[in-house]
Amino acid sequence: MSSPAATPPRTPGLLQWVGAVIAITYGFAKLNGSQFTVLDSELARPMGDVQGFWLTWYWLGWSAAYGGLIAATQVLGGVLLVLPRFSLAGALLLLPVVVNILFIDFAYGIDTGGLFAAGVFALCVLATIAPHARRLLDTVVPTSGMRTGVGRGAAIAAVLVGAWALTWWIANRNNRMPTPIDGTWAVTSDSTGDARVFFERNRARMVVFRNPGVPDARHDFELDSTGTIRIWQTWPKRDTLIMQGLHTGEDAIILVREGTTDTLALIRLAPPGR
Repeated sequence: MSSPAATPPRTPGLLQWVGAVIAITYGFAKLNGSQFTVLDSELARPMGDVQGFWLTWYWLGWSAAYGGLIAATQVLGGVLLVLPRFSLAGALLLLPVVVNILFIDFAYGIDTGGLFAAGVFALCVLATIAPHARRLLDTVVPTSGMRTGVGRGAAIAAVLVGAWALTWWIANRNNRMPTPIDGTWAVTSDSTGDARVFFERNRARMVVFRNPGVPDARHDFELDSTGTIRIWQTWPKRDTLIMQGLHTGEDAIILVREGTTDTLALIRLAPPGR
């Protein structure tokens, strides 16, 4: 079977120029700091209270290397888009970028102006690829010479089932071993009122003690059927027992430091994930 004739280069039209302008402008916006900047008032919020827009802006802007790579891809792709010989290469370079932007803008609630610009950008890129679609499809999905036998199908099914089972076990048996005390607790015996204890739902057996001005302390904990709590020095192993106590009610815990009479009284502030 002869391969389809190559599509000759076309003079870039309006859509290619519009796409190039959008790509290059947004690329330089990242390099010059007019994208991915976050307000101090938003940085001061607890992560659980941050809206999707600011959360996205923060993590995209946190890495200068990542932002720089996306910016360089947009600028280079935009330039290639308006060069007749390289317009397809530019569109293919920009395609994963614009698809990612569209999904982020939609899923994380980025403002409608940004979503509209991303939609126009995607249209320009797809319009550039469209004349080459048949040739690209024949290259990516050959119509002859490839068969999927029973053995290959069984192997794919085994990988799918095995991957699902392994990750389910990690999530529900290794990462999570839910207990009634999981969540955020305040230390009422702390004079400042700022000390917190986190019995982690998404990290099995981990308890985190947080005091202002000092690094977090991570320990291993156990809650038995009688409501007794034991806390060991090092997570995820049970080495030196440092505290014991009792879950005295739905929203109350009393802990005693091992070998002393020092007590910590805790009250629940929030359930897991809040």
